[in-house]
Amino acid sequence: MSKTVKIISWVLIVLALVGAIGAIAYFSGGLSGEYQSFYLTVNGKDVVKSGTNFEATLTEPLSVEVKYSLEDENSTGYTVKIVPNVLSGKDFDFTLDGDVYSYQGEKDLTAGFDIKYNENAFTVTPKGTLTEIMQAVYPNYTVGDLTECGYDNMFLLVVTSYDGEQSVNVAFTVPENLSGIKLDPDHIIF
Repeated sequence: MSKTVKIISWVLIVLALVGAIGAIAYFSGGLSGEYQSFYLTVNGKDVVKSGTNFEATLTEPLSVEVKYSLEDENSTGYTVKIVPNVLSGKDFDFTLDGDVYSYQGEKDLTAGFDIKYNENAFTVTPKGTLTEIMQAVYPNYTVGDLTECGYDNMFLLVVTSYDGEQSVNVAFTVPENLSGIKLDPDHIIF
């Protein structure tokens, strides 16, 4: 065997090892955690354990692909749930038929979104503004106006693997649409 072939063989072996270490580091959060074989691609961006700063609107829903890095015949299926993203100092109260409740105390907001499922992908579309989302969650109640209550990354999409062993959390915002102009003071003198 020539010297050139030996050098090329060793270079290829080293590159394969570097690639394997890189893949392990990527799916384990930089070698600092447990290996995550379940991950998502959200609007074209890979999310291994958690991601933030995504937006979902009526015209541009969240587009999510469900992926398994070590696929076998059992690596199909997933569950989806949307809950409040609990951030310190961001909680607010809302009313249902006049009774006061804490937003971050809610257990499930999934009914406030249209989720279209495929085998390995799904989309998440809000059912409107924050008030309309909460009205969809509580259809038999009158929800107080929540126009001024939203905050960045207030929703948390939790996607769990088929076996329930791994989850990926994606924090996202539903931006409020400008629906009018509010004047302060409430009149103009010419």
